[in-house]
Amino acid sequence: MIVALVILALIALAIYWLTRTSEATRSGGTSLRRTAASHINANGRPKRGYATMDEARDAAKKQSAATNQSMSAYKCGTCKLFHIGHA
Repeated sequence: MIVALVILALIALAIYWLTRTSEATRSGGTSLRRTAASHINANGRPKRGYATMDEARDAAKKQSAATNQSMSAYKCGTCKLFHIGHA
């Protein structure tokens, strides 16, 4: 009985972890649902974390100009750093 309760608790914890959302104040039209996969960029590499929103915004502007794609900065609800992503 105790083993079954422990297993159910672990399953509930896993479901909670996978369905967490980040801060609702983010802008840019990106999904509020953040998972471990959100730390991977389009090339399959880990996203770079920026210490401040200003650093991330500057990087997003440079990336937008270099690729001709709209990029935005946001605060990650998982690692609490700032990332850039497609707007």
